[in-house]
This record gives sequence, C-alpha cells and structure tokens, in this order.
Amino acid sequence: MTTHKITAPNLNIALLDALWWLKTAGVEEPSRNGPVLVAPGPVITEYLNPTHRVIFSRRREANPFFHLFESLWMLGGRNDVHFVKRYAANIAQYSDDAVTFHSAYGHRWREHFGFDQLQLIVDELRRDPQSRRAVLSMWDARSDLVTGMTGMKDLPCNTQAYFDLRGGHLNMTVVNRSNDAIWGCYGANAVHFSVLLEYLANELGAGVGVYRQFSNNFHVYVDREDTKRLLYKRDGLYEVRYTADDRYTMLDDPVSPLDGSATDEWHVDLVTFLNRPLSGCDDYRTTAFQEVICPMAHAHEHYRQGRAHEAISSVGDCLAQDWRLAGLDWISSRPSMMTKLGLIPGGEL
Repeated sequence: MTTHKITAPNLNIALLDALWWLKTAGVEEPSRNGPVLVAPGPVITEYLNPTHRVIFSRRREANPFFHLFESLWMLGGRNDVHFVKRYAANIAQYSDDAVTFHSAYGHRWREHFGFDQLQLIVDELRRDPQSRRAVLSMWDARSDLVTGMTGMKDLPCNTQAYFDLRGGHLNMTVVNRSNDAIWGCYGANAVHFSVLLEYLANELGAGVGVYRQFSNNFHVYVDREDTKRLLYKRDGLYEVRYTADDRYTMLDDPVSPLDGSATDEWHVDLVTFLNRPLSGCDDYRTTAFQEVICPMAHAHEHYRQGRAHEAISSVGDCLAQDWRLAGLDWISSRPSMMTKLGLIPGGEL
C-alpha cells in the first residue's frame, strides 16, 4: 500500500487531478453506504493557496452559500441543526436526533472538551512560535468509540489537525479517517478548514501557509449521480470556469469573509450573524460582514422565497469576487430560477 500525493494551486485543480487519478487507480469495494471506488492507500492533498477555496465546476454544483455559512457556524462553536439546514435542508438527515450534530467540528473546537481549543492553540504559538504541540482534537475516544458501537451515524471523519509556524506563515495538516472525495475532501472540508486556517493565521498576525489533508480512506460512491457526472463523463472533469490557468485568483477581490477576524468587532458581527442571519447590512461593524456575508445571506433568502432577480441583485453586491461568481452561477443554474431569469439549461447570464 502506497501513499499518493496531490499538490495543487487551488481547490479546483486538486478536484480535477484527484478524480482523474482515482478513476485510473481506484479499486471498487463494498461499504455500509453502497459500493465505493477507493484509493489503494492514503491520499495527501496539498493546497498551495488554501484561500482559493471556491468551487467553480458546474457539474460539481457545489452550494457556495452553504459552504460559506457552515464555515462561520463552525467558527462560532455551534452544533445546532437549525442554522445550517437553512442553507442545505438535506443535512438534517445526518443528525441522529434532528436537533444537534454529535460531531459538529466547531463545537468540538470550542465547547465539547470543556475549553476553547482554538484560543489555546493561538496562546501556545504566541508563547512558542516553534512549538510542535499545537494539536486540534476532533475525535473523542470516550464519546465516539462508544457511540459508534451503538450504530450512531454522526461521527467525526476529520479527527485531528496540526498547526505550525514557518517563515511567518501558519501551516495546517488535517487528518481524516474516511473521506468522500467529492462532497468531503474537495467539498465542505476544503472550505471550512481553509477558513479555520485563515482565521487562526489572522489571530496570530501570520500569513496563510500550506494546507495539507491526509485522507486515510479516500473514496467516491459509485452509484451516486454526482460521481457519474464527474467521474464517468470525460468532459465532466474539465467543465470548470475560471480555473484552467488559475485566472480567477487574479481577479480583484478586496474583501475576504475573514478580513477583520482578529478584531473584537468581527467576533461581535459573527455572533450577530449566527443569531440573526438576515440582519441589515448596516447592523454590522466590519466590512467583511457588510460587503460579503450580508449580501450573500440576503441573496440566499431571496432564492428561498423564489425571488430570482432580487437574489441575483443581492449576490451581485458581494465584494468578494470568488464568492460572488460562484453565487451567481449557482442561483442562475437552479431549475426553479432559470425560467424566472429567462434562461435555458446551460445558458449564461
């Protein structure tokens, strides 16, 4: 058994390279959730530019609103189903009681073990910038091994993360026991862990370094429609906008959702958003919430209410160009929106 490494400038290129390799090297095996195509050994993905984390594949159909808001929900230490199901209703099926998530990562980071691990990691690296002890735990042996034996379905897939400062940049290695390549590794995981890395780097006054993901069991579910679209259609892998030569990373993107995250004002805004996601943009103190998060939140609410043109207008106000482009693509490609926008399948705005 050998370990395979994928090094890519951003998430989109990593997705292309990994799925093409898995198609040729993967082995079909049974699993409790149906047949999988699994890598013959662990896979390491190395993202050289972790903040280039927005997916632009139309065949992948990633929901940028869910990815963005779930990341903030995690930073807030939450584990409630109510907030995140607003942006992805199907996620409720992964909760065992439909009220909370047993393995919610943000809650594990900040609450589950009785203390805030993120703050302790910041304190440790401030105390000793050469420290090799900045370890974030997500797997709780007492809780997860016992509940796993009872058949609980909601257990952490990502188990630990390691942080180190090198040359003024914060690097991160995430360890994952079982990784769905499409929806996990190159879906939600890449977004919320890169957000975590950027958040901690901001807290330390450091640059964002390299993000490495170690996936012990790396797989896709062969019978799912998303797998068939991406893996078994030759053109599916390459229908990706703005990424063939990494052009989208060169666009003017003056505001990150994490801009100001080292300030008290940003943290106040985070609490406001998580408690009242449809607050007016003027209710926030920081540009990141006023100009990125608020327009995206209102765009999604317009989408939920079937107001297509208002949704497009709101997402168009988002100053973060990567999130804005992904939001425009996603809304305009929803079947419920296309007729109202005067589009045909596959059409452009």
